[in-house]
Amino acid sequence: MSINPFAPREYACTVVSLLPIALREEKPHMLPSTFIIQASSKGDFSILHVGEGIHWIPNPLVEEGKPNSSFRQITSPGEMARSICEDYKYANISISENAEPGLFWVHGKLMKDEIRKHHSSELAIAEEKQKNWFRNLVALADADWNKNHNMLAVSDLQRKAAEYLGVNKEWVKLNPQETVNCPFCTIPIPTFAIICPNCKQVVNDTEFNKVKGTANPIYVSKGE
Repeated sequence: MSINPFAPREYACTVVSLLPIALREEKPHMLPSTFIIQASSKGDFSILHVGEGIHWIPNPLVEEGKPNSSFRQITSPGEMARSICEDYKYANISISENAEPGLFWVHGKLMKDEIRKHHSSELAIAEEKQKNWFRNLVALADADWNKNHNMLAVSDLQRKAAEYLGVNKEWVKLNPQETVNCPFCTIPIPTFAIICPNCKQVVNDTEFNKVKGTANPIYVSKGE
């Protein structure tokens, strides 16, 4: 007897993630309530097996705290997997029909080799959409960076997107921890800053005078 490779062996679904960052989705009113998918390396993917979800619906006809005061509601594995994927996608910026996180789900509790064999087209589509999404994120990061060169305007996800695409940008390798607060506007700025990129005040007189010779109060405000 032949076996249908697409027939679920268990009442479960498999979420597939091509994201280079770990995914953590919270469903506070469900059991289970936390779903974690490990980060995947480029050219690979991670999986998460999802079963039924359970939540409780209050019974308005019974006093709270009394027996039978709530109904147990079962959510199918398909609905759970769909919710994990869609909630994450729609919580992100710069997505469109052809640009979104590389995240999808399939029926059945499948292993990675089975997904490669039977869902190669879905993998290819997800990878292409994720590349388009990463291009959008990089373009947005460029625009934000060019406004004030504030490294905190660029997210870790945008840096990951640039690295994934092999794009060499000034903001990719900057460490967001290497900051101090501007003494004038209190916004975090790079430790090597001479002029605050936000309020344009001189924050390092010594280095500023090396570059300019002397500060010109007409063009540069020093908070005086």
